[in-house]
Amino acid sequence: MNKFILITTMLLLSMACLGQEKETVSERFHYIYLKPEDKMEQIQKENEERQRTWQDDFYAMKAGLGDGQRVSDNVKIDVNTAVQQDGDEINLVVAVSYETISLVVDEADDYALGKYAVQHSNACKLMCKFLKTKMEGELAQFLKKGKRVDVRITGATDGTPIRSKIPYEGEYGDIVNKPIILNGDPFNMTVTKATGITTNGQLAFLRTQGVENYMKRMIEPLKQTTNTFQCIAIENKEKGGGYRRVSVEITIHNAFQEDKPSN
Repeated sequence: MNKFILITTMLLLSMACLGQEKETVSERFHYIYLKPEDKMEQIQKENEERQRTWQDDFYAMKAGLGDGQRVSDNVKIDVNTAVQQDGDEINLVVAVSYETISLVVDEADDYALGKYAVQHSNACKLMCKFLKTKMEGELAQFLKKGKRVDVRITGATDGTPIRSKIPYEGEYGDIVNKPIILNGDPFNMTVTKATGITTNGQLAFLRTQGVENYMKRMIEPLKQTTNTFQCIAIENKEKGGGYRRVSVEITIHNAFQEDKPSN
């Protein structure tokens, strides 16, 4: 009887282990054995769920901020995730932006006049914190070594003219003739400690550099991927804190490619 019980127990344990291994492999390689049309349908369904939950997650993070980091209800936050077919590749696109829905804005919500670093804008800090959380969490599975990632960062100023040179502390190094997009057109941007900041275009550009610097230093998965950063600077004509902002769009190329298990 004891021998029978021992054999039965061993069989049950073996079956449980096999079942667990099968489930793990299935979860890890859940697109591989699907037909192309079924794969795309599954990816779209997952993205719809991601879109729903991430918007809620962003507002939950905003609600949990301390007094010194608060972002008022004047700031409307948008999180968009999309799946794009590009030939044989299926890309994942994540875009995070915010805008002011009222012209009466607390200064702490966004950049004060002449400021460009991430820490000078509570709204920008919240956006960066959210991206770090998601890219080191749910998106980490797509950000494997060597994966190609495009990052478009848009920085904007309001129409308040710069009447005297604003100091540039050189946090991002001396930048000379860097290709960017300024007000919709190609432009070679220069900002150094010697030149300082004399135009709103330079200020908008430095706001993109603050976010780029944060992403390169603080988001761990991006240290192993192959990244391209594009900077877009916009000089708004309107005046007010609501026009001083930054947005980010991230494209993970061939995000859903999976390799078949070796055994």
